Amino acid sequence: MADIETVQTKRTTLYRMIDGTTVDTVFIPEKIEDPDRFRIDDVDLGGRAARLVLGSSSSSAKWTSDVALLIGQPVDAASSSPGAALAIPDNHGSVWVLTWGTGFHYVDAERVDYAFGPGIVARSAIADSVKSVTKTVLDHRARVDRSSLPNGSTVRDLGVDGYGEVVSRIEAKAQIPGLSVGGGIISIRAAESLNLPLAKKADRLLADLDVLVGLTAKDVRPGLESVEQLIALKPRDQRAAGLEDKLLDEILSDDPKRLGLSWPHERLDLYGPVAGCKVLGFGDRTARVSGDVPELDEVLQWLREIPRSELRNRLDTIRVVLYSSPDLEPETRVSNDVPLWRWLVFEVREDEKRFCLHDGKWFRMDDRYLARIDERVEEILARDAPVKFPAWPADEDEREYNLRAAAEVGGLSLDRKLIQTPLHRGGIEPCDIFVPEGTLVHVKRRRSSADLSHLLAQGLVSTDALAGDESARAAWMKRIVEESDGGITQATVSRVVLAIGSSKPVTVDNLFTFTKVNLVKQYDALRALDVEVSVARIAEQ
Repeated sequence: MADIETVQTKRTTLYRMIDGTTVDTVFIPEKIEDPDRFRIDDVDLGGRAARLVLGSSSSSAKWTSDVALLIGQPVDAASSSPGAALAIPDNHGSVWVLTWGTGFHYVDAERVDYAFGPGIVARSAIADSVKSVTKTVLDHRARVDRSSLPNGSTVRDLGVDGYGEVVSRIEAKAQIPGLSVGGGIISIRAAESLNLPLAKKADRLLADLDVLVGLTAKDVRPGLESVEQLIALKPRDQRAAGLEDKLLDEILSDDPKRLGLSWPHERLDLYGPVAGCKVLGFGDRTARVSGDVPELDEVLQWLREIPRSELRNRLDTIRVVLYSSPDLEPETRVSNDVPLWRWLVFEVREDEKRFCLHDGKWFRMDDRYLARIDERVEEILARDAPVKFPAWPADEDEREYNLRAAAEVGGLSLDRKLIQTPLHRGGIEPCDIFVPEGTLVHVKRRRSSADLSHLLAQGLVSTDALAGDESARAAWMKRIVEESDGGITQATVSRVVLAIGSSKPVTVDNLFTFTKVNLVKQYDALRALDVEVSVARIAEQ
């Protein structure tokens, strides 16, 4: 019988660093500079130059002061935490890092390729054997969802619908042919690092790394596309400075193409009407005041008066505050201060990749994900609205238009007619126009992406309240009876129309990516409530 080679493997924590990283820049100098506690050796790993950092971190237990206070005498309980990290350059221009113990603390987190781990899972996992997922949901207040099924299931069963979600951690069963562990089923975990069985001998370990390099070039497995659709960049990611430079170029250009404003609703917690706005923090002790959220052209005019060298910092210090009255009295304030930086949306291609700024964070987007979003949006925009709206003259404000349009379509204008509920004590606006028996119309003139994002949020919040809250339905029914002078006594929530006043058609090509993401998510959320959704364009005169 022929001998069968046995290759020893062990579960290992593996990082891949972003392009441009070297063994000289992979570690944080301040973490490993003490020569009494750390040693740094350049080593030979199977004929390849590598760098090993080995040491330990010592600290006193935090609870010692509590014990000392109780017993009235000093207590010393120091602990030592050993760790090691091995940086390995490969033949493809990348640097890999293996860590043991506390060695991960030595690695510069801003140079870690956060797309690597989820990308390996997306190309190797068995689609119905995903055991746990941690995701961040965009446009919700700091919401992080963690879902697990011990026996495994699909990412969709674990709550990832494929639109507007960042998968930050995932565990699954996988098969990666060519690894030293063999071609059988293994368990892998991915977050900022990848944890999987790797060879314990140098030559076979290098071969394992080559297998992973080859895997990154393969297609994503069916059913796992949403795992790497959206990658959040860390705040101090090496690419962020370059992206911010491009943003400043766009702000100062004569004709910005992919720059806009979007309501940061998760910061504002606001869905009611806005009648006044104050913008502070320009450094001249003068607030800019308007009757609505400022338009992009107005914001750009302010920003172009600021020296470029100060512009990025000013985006953090300039703050937007919203009011329910044009008088801007303190009691009518309906939002907290939100930095202008969080209102900006911007898209740019860099190194053949698409990056987007949304709510003050940078995201890298997969082109296939963008194509899937566009396909869904085209389907939504193709749906016919059940109401035909009259044209909207340029000199007619929204309240006047709603009154006139409601009369022409046989409905009621409920613009700024709020209802209060235990969950919405500040009041919500059910809709701008109600068409019996069950069509809720939300109207907004399109000046910027901020208007569309507000329209989408308004439609979801009001419909969700009316569909699921008995007190909201009772308050709404009372409002309709009052506004119709008793002419309407029955009303349902069966259709929502998002009516956009625009001089040109609304298409996938003239919507920002995150506006499209929000449209798809709002559409799916309303359909889950058994509510029909359509988008209508109101022609502007």
